This record gives sequence, C-alpha cells and structure tokens, in this order.
Amino acid sequence: MTEIAQILGESPWRLNRQRKGNAVYHALKRAILLRELKTGDALIEQQIGGAMGCSQGPVREALMRLEQDGLVTRRGYQGTAVSDTSAAEAAQMAQIRIEIETTGIKVATPIADPAKLDEIAALLQELEAAEDRLDSYAKSDLDREFHLAIFRASGMHALEPILRRCCLHMHRFTFGNAHRAGATAANEHGRGPGREQHRAIFEAIAGGRADEAAETMRQHIKSVIAYWAPDLKDAMDGDG
Repeated sequence: MTEIAQILGESPWRLNRQRKGNAVYHALKRAILLRELKTGDALIEQQIGGAMGCSQGPVREALMRLEQDGLVTRRGYQGTAVSDTSAAEAAQMAQIRIEIETTGIKVATPIADPAKLDEIAALLQELEAAEDRLDSYAKSDLDREFHLAIFRASGMHALEPILRRCCLHMHRFTFGNAHRAGATAANEHGRGPGREQHRAIFEAIAGGRADEAAETMRQHIKSVIAYWAPDLKDAMDGDG
C-alpha cells in the first residue's frame, strides 16, 4: 500500500498556490501519472484531506474530476482507488490519438492564423523550459496543451475530449516511466526524442506544409512511445 500522506505531503501543489480542489486534483494526478500512486491504491478522503490540509469537500471534488479523466475508479461503499490502464487499452488509445491528430493537423495547418501560431509557440517555449528543469509533471501537462492547441485550430471540437483522454492515459506509460526518466535525466539532460520533433511540427504548421506536419506528428508520437514506453510499443505492434 502506497503511503499517500508522504506522497502528498511532498507535493509541490500546495493549497496556498490555488483553489483547494484544484490543488488536490493536481497533487493526485501528478502522483498517478508519475506512478507514485499505483494501480489499486486506495484513495481515502480523510487521509488525503489531512495530507493536503483541507476538508473532505475539495478532496471529493478532485476525485470526481479524476474519475472523469479515467484515472480513478469510484466503487461505492468500497471507496475510491487508482484505476488501471492496460497496455492493450493504451495501445488502442495511441492508435486513435494518431488518427485524430494527423487528421486534425492537416485541417489546422492551412487555417492557423498568427494568433494561434503565437499561442503554440509560447506553449512550446514553456514545454522546453519544463524539460530543462526536469519537471516531469509540468512537462506532461504542457505537452498535452501543446498538442491540444494545435488540434483546436482544426475546429473539430467534438473530438477534443477523446484526444485529451488518449493523451492522458498514454502519459501513464511515457512520462510515468520512472526507469527511463531516471536514465534520461542522468545521461541526456532530461530530453527524450520529442524536443526537435515538436519544433519540426511547429515549423511545418507555420510554413503551411500540412502533409509534412501530419507525417512529422505521426512519427513523433510513435518515436516517443518507442523511447519512453517499449511495453506500449510492443502492444501496438501486436495489434498489427
């Protein structure tokens, strides 16, 4: 059983930084994505509230948001626990993500205006800064926002919640891979293969090269999975 009080007590998401429910949500999401909290770990409201210094109301609010993300399972009188995302499920999500994003970027590239390009460029800067300071959780959040900002430019808003969930659950395998993250931090200054690819994606969009942007996006997602989550790559290869 994971010691939740210790994990949350050391979380950078403290209550003086933001609204209580949001702080609890980010502290728990960070612990789940980085695998500090494991599949099946019980999430007891009183313990979480004590660790975060708040009442059970904000904790309940955070758990409801995490349930919507699919990161926890609420089991009635049995309580709430960290959910499981199997490699097979994540492989399907990865394939769905690739199709949604490559379609979206082809639509978005010809119509991306200067304001949208500025937004994407700013997110790219923030993402690289998080990578430089080895902040895996901020990198995870900013990576999703970078990809979602590109997709939003396509105007296909009904697909955005699906894409967001696919990205989030893939990150349990990539950003949550502590062994790979440790090796990368020690040997490669915290950088995997995505940094140059992100820049190449942005440059293709800015240059109006839709097909190049889509293919670079496809190869980016696949190479990140291959590097950070070989088990997920194996599951995808097994699907043919």
